[in-house]
Amino acid sequence: MAKLKILLVVVASLFLVWMLHAVGWQALGQHLRLIGWYWPLILLPYLFVNLMDAISWRLTIDSPPEAVTIRHLFFNRLAGEAINVLTPTASLGGEPLKALMLQKRGVPLTNATASVIISKGILVLSLVAYILLGLALAPFLFVLPSHWLLLLILAALGLGVAGLIFVLGQKQGLCQMGMKLCQKIRFVPRILQDKEAALCRLDAQMATFYQHHQRRFYLALGFFLLGWLCHGLEVYLIFYLIGQPLSLVTALCLDALAILITSLAFFIPGNLGVQDGGNILLTMGLHLGAILGATFSIIRRLREGFWLAVGLVVLAYERY
Repeated sequence: MAKLKILLVVVASLFLVWMLHAVGWQALGQHLRLIGWYWPLILLPYLFVNLMDAISWRLTIDSPPEAVTIRHLFFNRLAGEAINVLTPTASLGGEPLKALMLQKRGVPLTNATASVIISKGILVLSLVAYILLGLALAPFLFVLPSHWLLLLILAALGLGVAGLIFVLGQKQGLCQMGMKLCQKIRFVPRILQDKEAALCRLDAQMATFYQHHQRRFYLALGFFLLGWLCHGLEVYLIFYLIGQPLSLVTALCLDALAILITSLAFFIPGNLGVQDGGNILLTMGLHLGAILGATFSIIRRLREGFWLAVGLVVLAYERY
């Protein structure tokens, strides 16, 4: 499986280079230069995205110590998301790191792990709501083949079902359900047997949140949704700065569909190739052309690179 993921990364990287070459490096450079000294503005929307996500995450932590500030969670998320993006772990490799960084701040590991899992579930639900909004608007804004639109709808429904199962599983005892499944197939790893009591405590912690903190659940969901709206604002800002302004509604719709396409390549580090191809496809659906789609994708990649670098700096500081 590891070799397959490496192969996928190599193939996706070659596809990305070929795609940009086909679009034209000179034309891309001309569009990128249009931004000029306004480049720092591109970094601001994701700052607010991460801030909203940090606030949401804090709402899922049971009695957080004073050391667990929004500022700490902001940088904690950047470090964890850097690992998620850069490693072939299906966007899950950084989640244990987030829990361990919380534990260093005085949060019991069970509570920290529960908050990470709960936060991930609520994030998925908010993402599905955002994507469904984009799909509802898509037929009025995009010119896409009907089979492409059907594929996107099916993908969104699949993601929604997976998110609901994940959250409902947390309420009903996710870890114990997993243990029972392993017992049924007669494969129970020793590490799970040794950690059975801890897993039961983790289930109890998650169930308690959903049973007794429903207000915090809806607040967290609301802040995550605000984060996605900030993410869509980034699209609006990018196209405005390169001289091709979109309406805010179109920008939000484009962003939602781009995220949906990206989620289909969750097993490829950085979503190489798929994310960029999806951006070009969607901009062509808006009659903006492949060059603007590639320019938009490159600008987003540069923004991602900046915040990934910040996350890696945070990680290095935590380790050393």
